[in-house]
Amino acid sequence: MAEIVLVTPPVTLEERYGKLSGAANTLPSLGILYLAAMLRKEGHLVSVIEASSLGLSLKELIGEIVKNKPEYLGISSTTLSIFHASALADEIKNIDRNIKTIIGGPHLTAIPEETMRLFESFDFGVIGEGEETIRELINSLDQRGKISGVSGIIFRDGDRIVRTAPRIFLDDLDKLPFPAWDILKDFPDRYHPPPFRFKNLPAVYIVTTRGCPYKCIFCDRSVFGNKCRGHSTEYVLELIEYLYKKFNIREILIEDDTFVTFKKRLIEVCEGIIRRGIKISWSCLARADAVTPEILNLMKRAGCWSISYGIETGDEEVMKFIGKNITLDKIEQAVKWTKKAGIFSKGFFILGHPVDTYNTIKKTIDFALRLPLDDISVSMMTPFPGSKLHEIASQYGEFEDNWKKMNELDVVFVPKGLTKDDLKRYSKEMFKRFYLRPRIVLNYMKRIAENPKGLPYYLKGFTAFLKEITF
Repeated sequence: MAEIVLVTPPVTLEERYGKLSGAANTLPSLGILYLAAMLRKEGHLVSVIEASSLGLSLKELIGEIVKNKPEYLGISSTTLSIFHASALADEIKNIDRNIKTIIGGPHLTAIPEETMRLFESFDFGVIGEGEETIRELINSLDQRGKISGVSGIIFRDGDRIVRTAPRIFLDDLDKLPFPAWDILKDFPDRYHPPPFRFKNLPAVYIVTTRGCPYKCIFCDRSVFGNKCRGHSTEYVLELIEYLYKKFNIREILIEDDTFVTFKKRLIEVCEGIIRRGIKISWSCLARADAVTPEILNLMKRAGCWSISYGIETGDEEVMKFIGKNITLDKIEQAVKWTKKAGIFSKGFFILGHPVDTYNTIKKTIDFALRLPLDDISVSMMTPFPGSKLHEIASQYGEFEDNWKKMNELDVVFVPKGLTKDDLKRYSKEMFKRFYLRPRIVLNYMKRIAENPKGLPYYLKGFTAFLKEITF
């Protein structure tokens, strides 16, 4: 039996969200909660510390880790947080070199050898889907066995960096225990979604599928792969009911890209929520070509109040270039159907596609204004390691491959013919023109009136929005 601490690095909300830090999300990361549940099932002693969500500094996080006297420290890191993860590992090694450090997450998975070469305080890396891998790794280390037979890891052997055979993706996701939310300090009250992304509190994320079969050039699919795998209907319903009864959860944010793609299961889950009398509100992501009026009406009856669509652009040629494989007509139809069903709709847009120009960005802004959307998110095109875009970005413009700026808000990629200032100006213009319309303002006032408990979060979000459009 081993003592293990799993953490997220202490990235500040300002680093993650920039001027929009007041509208930040502090819900816990599901990844390390699945790992914690798997390790606990094996009989190990596991603690989880969500440094960013709890607002811990590096010094405070180290203090919490040391209290637990772990044998192993697992760190889940994105590209943005990898330097924080390294600084944490450095400090832990200075305190006790016997603590073994394990790095995992999307950044390590995308570029494992480069990450291990650059950051010498990481002893082991877990590549890709981590539950089975970390279970086998910890058990092997704990029993002083050979780790070279553990698939999906990278480690140091003297001066060499050794990478083992790839881990086969887990086909039966129902084998996974529920995430270990009960391990978290002050869960669920300490954690909340961004303002205006909930109707009720407390709230939590869940994921019901893994893998994505689509080919968008800006996505890194290295962690979960291209094959789409889903939990069974019964697993999803049991998970929702568990959260509803054990933690009094009243809002669920379903964060997988392909929840709506599994049509039969979607219908069964919605009917199951209604049949079991689970009184929750929930939101999800969806492709615009995956919804129908009938499905939307059923989702509404089951408690769905919001759907976010990845729209990305308002130009057909840009859409083809990025591999989205959907038409603007399909998107417009889906948003109109969503409105008719009485469901709130949000559109995700990206500025600075490799073939974006002034004209294509103008089309994107005009398209966002023409659609009957209730909310938008505007990101800057970011070529993350592991994505196809990362490989080709320099051919299409100026690419600053700076991991510390990869939060999708800083401009790290500028297509030919545009400037950083152009992209920032267009982003601000898009926000202003979308939100400063009577329909949108009245809609938000109505939502605040309907949910006074959310007022403190709404005020933070409104302040963040003012900073974004005025500075």
